[in-house]
Amino acid sequence: MRILSHGHLWSLQLLESCRGIGVKTLCIAPGSRSTCLVKAASQIPSFNIITHYDERSLGFFALGCAKYDRVPVVIITTSGSAVANLVPSATEAYALQIPLIYISADRPPELHHCGANQTLEQEPLLKHSVNKQVSYVVNDDKTSFKAYAKSIQSLLTPPPKGPLHINIAFREPFLIPSSSVTLQLDKAYLKTKKIKQKSSPSLLKNYQQTIQGHPIRNHDVLCIVSNTVKPINHKKLLDWSQHYHIPIMTECSSSIPWNEPIIRQVDHVINVLTQRSQLPTYIICIGAKWISKTVQALLQKQDNILLIHDFPETQNCLSLPCLEIANQDIDLTDLLPTQQPNKAYYKTCHHVANQIITKHKKQNQNKLFLEITCIKALSLLMQHMHSVFLGNSLTVRHVNEHINRLKNPVKTITQRGVSGIDGLISTMAGIAYQGSQRTMGIIGDISFFYDVGGLSLLKYIKTPLLLVVINNHGGQIFKTLDINNDAICNPLFVMPQSIRINDIAKAYSIAYQKIVSEKELIAFSTSYNTLNKHHIIECIINY
Repeated sequence: MRILSHGHLWSLQLLESCRGIGVKTLCIAPGSRSTCLVKAASQIPSFNIITHYDERSLGFFALGCAKYDRVPVVIITTSGSAVANLVPSATEAYALQIPLIYISADRPPELHHCGANQTLEQEPLLKHSVNKQVSYVVNDDKTSFKAYAKSIQSLLTPPPKGPLHINIAFREPFLIPSSSVTLQLDKAYLKTKKIKQKSSPSLLKNYQQTIQGHPIRNHDVLCIVSNTVKPINHKKLLDWSQHYHIPIMTECSSSIPWNEPIIRQVDHVINVLTQRSQLPTYIICIGAKWISKTVQALLQKQDNILLIHDFPETQNCLSLPCLEIANQDIDLTDLLPTQQPNKAYYKTCHHVANQIITKHKKQNQNKLFLEITCIKALSLLMQHMHSVFLGNSLTVRHVNEHINRLKNPVKTITQRGVSGIDGLISTMAGIAYQGSQRTMGIIGDISFFYDVGGLSLLKYIKTPLLLVVINNHGGQIFKTLDINNDAICNPLFVMPQSIRINDIAKAYSIAYQKIVSEKELIAFSTSYNTLNKHHIIECIINY
């Protein structure tokens, strides 16, 4: 391989190091200053390269890719405001510790603070949204290059667990085809080091002894599973549940597949247990960032809580009187209590859950096409999918509350780090790209309009993708909040749009279908397996 400049050499060294830790997907927003990085990326055949003109959407696409399998994904941008557009995806990646490697090209120090075009201080932009941030200035000194190669290997070994930012300043000319200078990679720092897993039996033993000091014997115990950084070992968790007769209730943000015999519809179950004075006397929480306000209210009433998670900082935002254990290296299921609680409570909780499911099946169907009606009917489509991405606001709450156990091992993925509505289409596209299997996204109309540019990323998705837009006329979640009682709710919070989603779908050459009733949605669900192209279905909700 011919190396065309020192900038090209430094770029190759970095990207070969990324390849060595398992990076397969590179997301590039082209620009002049990042020429060396893009040239280097094009010369490494094992990379899958995605290009997109919008750094904000591209960052969320990379986020979706990394969310799917937790393998690091690289995003490359040019200098200036391009880097600022990475902040939204970085905040989400940081909150959930998703392994993204942001690589930004920069102008050299002599062009800073002197009025040079497209120049700003790039390091601070992502400083508070990444685990690590480093900067380098390319030069022709061999000693500096060796130090850089060593630094990069140290930075990437072991592979990052959360986002990091690498900022590199390049001088012109970027590539010199006629250069006679002989440049070579520092292969001593391209060898992948095998890092032994941090195994600390003594630490695990200490954790287990601490947990045993908070006995659950004879308690009415409930286990609630929510968002975790790493996918939970659900088979091991279920074995524990059945062995010790501890019921598991899970939110849709957890990684537990939807065909497993656990309790869904968390709000309904907790409400019935409350009415019957059968609330648990001890709660084990695996993960955090709870979606349900009902779950949060339940936790705030408890005196006995074990909170186990793998986030890098405390998740006790509710100031709960709990025993909190956080560790990113230990399998969370190794921290579960091994004492026998009240066995009867297991049957009580599952009996309540089954009664709720039976009751809902017998209820008369509402003639109006309400959002809850729509979500329930969408379970027919969900069963065709491998992955379902859930948007925020009402969508994720309704799925959390109203969808029962499914027949197939569907995986739901949420955006519950900072819970924004930004970049949802792009994130869904990244999930579909990395998963390479049937994927569905369910988002609201305002979320859709927010990230319309992300639709152009669907060209990279080979398997037919389904995007469900629940058009509730502009953010009806505010109607469920206290502001609904104020005269300013409609004019200043709810934002119905007159933009035609049909026209947007047509502009991006995506098939479109309008749904205005439960009957139409069920009819579409029965024929979905025969569709061989991307679809947007717009569900028009009655209010």
